[in-house]
Amino acid sequence: MGRTPDSKENAMSLHDIFYRFPKEFPLPFVLDGATGTALMAAGMPAGVCPEKWIPEHPEVLCEIQRRYYAAGSDAVLAPTFGGNRLVLERHGLFDCAERNAALASISRGLGAGLVAGDLSPTGKFMRPFGDAEFDEIAKVYAEQAASLDPYVDFFVCETNISLAETRAAVTGIKSVSNKPVFATLTVDKSGRTMSGDSLLCALLSLAELGISAFGTNCSVGPGDMLNVLEPLVPFAAGLGVALIAKPNAGMPQESAEGKKFDLDADSFGEYAPKFLEAGVYVLGGCCGTDDKYIKRIREAVDAFEPLEEIPKKDSSLLVCNTKEVAEIDPARLPEPVAADEELFDYEGEYALVRVMGMGDVEFLRDNAAMLPCPIVLCGDRDLCERVIREYCGKTIYWE
Repeated sequence: MGRTPDSKENAMSLHDIFYRFPKEFPLPFVLDGATGTALMAAGMPAGVCPEKWIPEHPEVLCEIQRRYYAAGSDAVLAPTFGGNRLVLERHGLFDCAERNAALASISRGLGAGLVAGDLSPTGKFMRPFGDAEFDEIAKVYAEQAASLDPYVDFFVCETNISLAETRAAVTGIKSVSNKPVFATLTVDKSGRTMSGDSLLCALLSLAELGISAFGTNCSVGPGDMLNVLEPLVPFAAGLGVALIAKPNAGMPQESAEGKKFDLDADSFGEYAPKFLEAGVYVLGGCCGTDDKYIKRIREAVDAFEPLEEIPKKDSSLLVCNTKEVAEIDPARLPEPVAADEELFDYEGEYALVRVMGMGDVEFLRDNAAMLPCPIVLCGDRDLCERVIREYCGKTIYWE
């Protein structure tokens, strides 16, 4: 079983640094391993809808999650990954609230530890690269989160491929619940999402929305994941947001028995102390991992003594879009510019944009993702707040 928050003398010092992480949860914190690949290994046919199959075979999920708790997981993720309305409807399921409640109740019924509501991407792309509106996607996540809220201790919004949808997800969850929200993106070896978002920009942006923990899951093995997360540690410490690593069991390889991952539990477990030493304190496993992998993580966590001090970086004057970060120099602010077509040719590190009417708001909503640099806002404060709500990055209102 997992530790209690006061099981080590240094537990509170980590909570003081990562102050947005729930005080009632232990830190370091151990999540579970894979659900999808574990279900398939236990007999779930390939290609079926897990959210339909699991209620018909609840004993299979219960056995998987009992093993995770026994191996040392502080929490398991309820089997609600594809439980948002848009995904369920693609499978001909139109009982979103009832199905999510039933699925989360299976994990809650084990009574063995913390349970997270698991939320996945909707499969929709938001404007200007798709036809989905921010409020539309936020509502989808709000619906799912509201149905999960009575059964879970926190939410994990995971396997995200774009910062834009992740922002909508967090906004939707927080509109219906005060429980902690963790967010993870899936990235390549360079640390970019499929949409080209940088992890630092995502961290800065999502921290503004009040997440408790941030990181990556799936796509890559632990070595590549460590490489992309380690540079974020000083920023995360400055923001008070704990970092999450939930890597795959290495990379998939074809074999006579089918697809296998190239790291066994012992090889995977060798990375757990490295994550902890780097300052990444929320650990678990994704595709290809099982309870044996989680046991190795728990062993590393129980043997770990945190560093006396973690370097922090102040990000209060940083702004970003999805790909670039700039630092504001209050003594050398650029001249304000209008929210119009000339912004596409702007050549500074960041632009100070004047917002005075709804036309300015609409221009920035439609075009901010395509501007050549991050922006800072000035002008009508209420209108600027409308821009900030949907801005895909981090911006600041400047008096």
